[in-house]
Amino acid sequence: MSFCAKCGYENKDQSALYCQRCGANLKSENTTIKQPVALQYPKRNVGIKMAMAVLGLALMVSIAWGIVTTVRLSNSRSALQLAQTNLTQTQSELTDAKQQLIDAQTQLSTTKDTLTRTQSTLVQTQTQLSSTQTELSSTKTQLSAAQTQLSTTQSQLSSANSDLASTKSQLSDTQSQLASAMQQVTDYQKTLAALGITIHSATTSWTFNGLTWTHNDHSQAVNPTWNQLMTFIAQDKTDLNPYNIHSFNCVNYATTVYNNAEASNIEAATVTLNLSNSVAGHAVNAFITSDYGLVYVDCTGGDTISRVEVGKVYRAVSPGSIQPTQIRNDAWWDALHSYYYVANDYGGQAVVDSIDIWW
Repeated sequence: MSFCAKCGYENKDQSALYCQRCGANLKSENTTIKQPVALQYPKRNVGIKMAMAVLGLALMVSIAWGIVTTVRLSNSRSALQLAQTNLTQTQSELTDAKQQLIDAQTQLSTTKDTLTRTQSTLVQTQTQLSSTQTELSSTKTQLSAAQTQLSTTQSQLSSANSDLASTKSQLSDTQSQLASAMQQVTDYQKTLAALGITIHSATTSWTFNGLTWTHNDHSQAVNPTWNQLMTFIAQDKTDLNPYNIHSFNCVNYATTVYNNAEASNIEAATVTLNLSNSVAGHAVNAFITSDYGLVYVDCTGGDTISRVEVGKVYRAVSPGSIQPTQIRNDAWWDALHSYYYVANDYGGQAVVDSIDIWW
């Protein structure tokens, strides 16, 4: 074990040439001690102690000054925040004052405009007052003339009262006639209901089998004679259209004949039939001839005259096979051996269940 002779530091590395603390040469004879000796510490410099004391005092003063400065800074910040708050409030008040000033200026401008209009209105009112006074004078003159006319009107009123009494009497007679006519209508409706016939008023469209069809009425159309109807049926070519249950079925035939007849100034109706033993119905046309009454015409697949009667088998014949006097002769119809009919769901002849006539 060896020690540095200069500072007494223990040298653990025997091969070291210099002291690791003070840097003295360990190989010189006067710097190496083989045996431990008491360490000698250098005396502290008195100036360093004083410097340390001064430095401590300065530190304490600095701390105290820092504390005072911190308190002052905090107070200054609080004062600054208060000043900023006051400044913000003052700016808000200033903005409100400016807005109030703008509103006041706007109101002042509006008041000026109102005053100007009022003055203009006053001038107009004065002009109108002058004109009214003139009109009042004229009205007085007219009133005098009106009084004269009133006297004349009173005389006319007396005469009108007499006419009114006469009209009331006529109205009473008309009401009696209307009551009688309404009773007849009721009787007709009962009769038609008993016959299974429903009459539909004039309409531009009607619905059958879930589809809507369109009528084209003609205001000049009139009831034809039997001969006029036969001439129209012969000339009309609706029956030549190929039958197709989806695109041109019995309803299309009936609607086309209806529109063609109306276009020829012939009053016509479309007739829909419900058949008691058939799911599908049938559609034909009806005409009221002026000499032989109601005639049913079926042009589906060919021109025919039909017997349409509730509870009877539907039958039809060509126009040349029937005389107009046989139209409603059930015995004649029932005795036929050759005729057209509508097949029911079982292949037999369909029976008419109800009749709807669309004028």
